[in-house]
Amino acid sequence: MDCTHSELHSSIQKQQTNGNEKANLKSRSVSRGSHGILIILFMMVAITWGIAASAYFGLVDYKALIVHGTSVSTSDIMQYTSALYPSQYEALRHPVRSLGEALIYFDDLIFSLFVKKEKTSYIDKRRVVVFNFPLEKHVNSIKDSSQLYEKTSANAVSNDDSAKDSGFSKDHTNDKKISGEPTDHVDGEASTKEEQPQAESKMKPTQEKNKKKSSQAKTSSSSLKAKSGSSNQLSLEQNKTLLKQLQEGDELLKKKKVNEALSVFEKIISSNPSSPSAIFGKAEALNQKSLQQRSNKILIESLKFYDQVINLPNCPKKLKKKAGLIKAERHIFLGQLKEAVITLKKMAETFPRDTDILNQLGVSYLYVGNTEKAQKVYAKVLSIDPDNGFAQVHFGFILKTAGDWIKGAYYLKLGIESMAEGTQEGKFYFHLGDALHRTNRSTEADEIYKLGAKNGLFKSKYQRSLYNVNRLQSHPFWTPAEAKVNNYVKTLESKWKMIRDEALNVMDVEKGLFISEEESLKDTGDWKQLTLYARGQPQKDCKRLPKTCALVSKMPNAHGCTRGQIKFSIMMPGTHVWPHTGPTNCRLRMHLGLVIPKTGQGAWLRCADQNRTWEEGKVLIFDDSFEHEVWQNAESFRLILIVDVWHPDITEHEKKTLSPI
Repeated sequence: MDCTHSELHSSIQKQQTNGNEKANLKSRSVSRGSHGILIILFMMVAITWGIAASAYFGLVDYKALIVHGTSVSTSDIMQYTSALYPSQYEALRHPVRSLGEALIYFDDLIFSLFVKKEKTSYIDKRRVVVFNFPLEKHVNSIKDSSQLYEKTSANAVSNDDSAKDSGFSKDHTNDKKISGEPTDHVDGEASTKEEQPQAESKMKPTQEKNKKKSSQAKTSSSSLKAKSGSSNQLSLEQNKTLLKQLQEGDELLKKKKVNEALSVFEKIISSNPSSPSAIFGKAEALNQKSLQQRSNKILIESLKFYDQVINLPNCPKKLKKKAGLIKAERHIFLGQLKEAVITLKKMAETFPRDTDILNQLGVSYLYVGNTEKAQKVYAKVLSIDPDNGFAQVHFGFILKTAGDWIKGAYYLKLGIESMAEGTQEGKFYFHLGDALHRTNRSTEADEIYKLGAKNGLFKSKYQRSLYNVNRLQSHPFWTPAEAKVNNYVKTLESKWKMIRDEALNVMDVEKGLFISEEESLKDTGDWKQLTLYARGQPQKDCKRLPKTCALVSKMPNAHGCTRGQIKFSIMMPGTHVWPHTGPTNCRLRMHLGLVIPKTGQGAWLRCADQNRTWEEGKVLIFDDSFEHEVWQNAESFRLILIVDVWHPDITEHEKKTLSPI
């Protein structure tokens, strides 16, 4: 060792330096590697949660992608699931409801993308976890599904066609709006002994490892599995048979072979007593049968089965809703208005934000005369859906008839312009035009009336009655010969003083007998009436005017006119009656002048675009289905006798069968 101490020290320092540099280099290398791993992990987490978030917010439909690696198409899955398992279909059809659920779909997507097609058995088994499809035991895929599983509609054909064909009642024309859209499903009930294969129990350990998620993901997966009820689903073969039977029954109903359809549905019920679709099919078959045989007894029987469908715990919501709406409408047809209200209130409790049900509940309240509750219901509908046209026209109708013409016109106009189903009815155009006219918007009112006539809701701009027989000839004013009432006119004109004196005697002694008109037609002044006959029936005050009642009792087309009235009308000075129309074109109206003042500006009648005045002892005949308006600007009261008679073109059969007004 010839080296000096200093050289040795220098050599040691160099070695230490080299060692430190190597250590530092190694440390930096490890640090860089750690950073890279962290970056990769961060990116994976970001991508995973990004995909999950995009699924959660509905940006990408990963549910359609997760069958990418299988032999089953998305359309096959959705079609099959919608037919056999409505609850699962609802879960598939809507966006995922939590990030945890999104992670499950993302995990399935990754496996479907990266596992080869020859290994699809694993993917299909995983589908049982997410979708709960009943797969064949030996082949873990749904093959040739377009042939095996036809899209089936379990509901019967709508009632409106059969109703129109049978002529059972004009009320059946509303069946279409009640019935709604076809229901594409069979049953989701649990009613078989054979359980679905539990594919997940046979998973390999590596597959089980991939199922581990966060607690949120597990909760979501459990929720999906709970919905499916996989342990009790019908077997594949049983489902195929059930589908075919329901399809057969449905086709028979479409062909109006109701007895054969009834047999098919009863056969299904015998083996599947809690099948909602079969019970609904039986209800529809009985409903159609009641139309064909014009039997209320059979119709009442059908209501029991609609009620069964509503109360079944396993009934799909869409079918429950449809059964409830039809049941309520059938109650209304039978005149069971309170039962309709009860049914719809129950449905509204089950579907508290369903505007279809709430709208029909409002209608049922109107039928029983409870406008206050109807108004609250439509206000609720508009709070849920401000643009709901059906609710708008009914809300406007209620407001207008209560005297709020401005708001009534506003909502009626909105509803009519929406063109929504149920808004294009003559009564809404009628009341909108009336409200506009009463708020000094006569030009707009005329346009509404013209539009109603153009759309076939009115016979003309002026003739706006709603209960019509279309073939009848019409014009504003009539002669006695045209109206075929020559004998009636001669009798009335020859006895006019007797009639006048009897009316004046009652008016002077018992003024309370004359009551104000009840249709809110008066603009200004005072207008009172005393009714002798209404809807073909004598009224209690007939005994106070025996001579007049005895006279008209010999006029069968007058006192027997169930769509008319016989009454005295007294109008005081300064009275104006709004333009209005009568309810029907089935009658003509005779006015016998009793006290007609000539002082001042007089009194006169406008019907359509023609003006007339009255003469004492003379009969004036006009068709009150045309718009008419009255001014009484004389200096004393005007008194007339109104006698409605059947239109001369109405047949004897129609006189007996037309509903009274």
